[in-house]
Amino acid sequence: MPALPPAESPAYPVPEDEVARQQALDDLHILDVDPDDDFDRLTRLASQMLGVPIALISLVDHDRQWFLSRVGLDATQTNRDVAFCAHAICSDELMVVEDALHDDRFKDNPLVSGDPHIRFYAGALLQTREGHNLGTLCVISPEPRRLSGSEHQLLADLAGLVIQHLEARRNSYLCPITALQNRRPFFEAGLREFLRVSQKTEPLTLLLFGIDDFPAMNERFGNRQGERVLREVTETLRSVLGESALLGRVAGDEFGALLTGLERQEAMGLAERIRSGIALNGWVVDGARHPLTLSCGVASLIPDDRGFIDLFRRADSALNQARLSGRAQTDDIKRRSSLSEPRHKPGKGPL
Repeated sequence: MPALPPAESPAYPVPEDEVARQQALDDLHILDVDPDDDFDRLTRLASQMLGVPIALISLVDHDRQWFLSRVGLDATQTNRDVAFCAHAICSDELMVVEDALHDDRFKDNPLVSGDPHIRFYAGALLQTREGHNLGTLCVISPEPRRLSGSEHQLLADLAGLVIQHLEARRNSYLCPITALQNRRPFFEAGLREFLRVSQKTEPLTLLLFGIDDFPAMNERFGNRQGERVLREVTETLRSVLGESALLGRVAGDEFGALLTGLERQEAMGLAERIRSGIALNGWVVDGARHPLTLSCGVASLIPDDRGFIDLFRRADSALNQARLSGRAQTDDIKRRSSLSEPRHKPGKGPL
């Protein structure tokens, strides 16, 4: 499975499915999240049951390994070129290094010659159902040792539990109808993107779309037809905005689209294209065409924004105003001085 990188690439082996593997990792939206008790329990168990001081859930990112959970180690990440796990993900077998000083791959590694002075390493793969290796559940000791057959199985079983928790977390973060991110992961991803573009002064624009009269539509035609409308709106958003847009279902009848590198006027044009296209096509039930309209609020990043929530509140206010103006509207908060102060829907929190 490993493929040696060309001379200009980093000095670590790269899996043949690296692009798909990285996408599978990105789709989890797990990198750089806060500590989680479910994962911490598993690293504690691995450390205690195998009798080693260090246990890690290591996820191999573009150029680093990041520790989702860790026991016995202060560092939260290392460069990928020194990561034992970068080698482990290039195989479909549990990787064991009994004594790193006698292994040509690692004997000169700074993590061996310096802190944490790795001698023993064992890493069980965190493999998705599609066969992509995201990282490992690994155990480390400053003393050489071997891994018995029962210990081998124990580490593999614990790694399986890590994958189960990762998949359960991903499923709870996705809308089961549209497969878009739910409100909380959309906000988490929005915050990460806000912090990233703030450092680079890139444009960032948020579109919020609301389906007009969606509760009445559900009541008249039933939930199954309502779910169909949600899926059709989702497909339109994906088709027009492309894969680069961050999409989420942020409320029962509302969708968010976060666009990086797009100026406000361009975003307004896209919003109008989506809104007018859906209004033109309508919605067909049993051969009869019914009206289907969206309202949209648009807000772009401004210097006064201190976080993603500021951007969201201004887009939300613009969406509210579009609906108050007669629905089937696109509203831009920058056009109205009366909305210079964000308004938010009563009782509707940011998450």
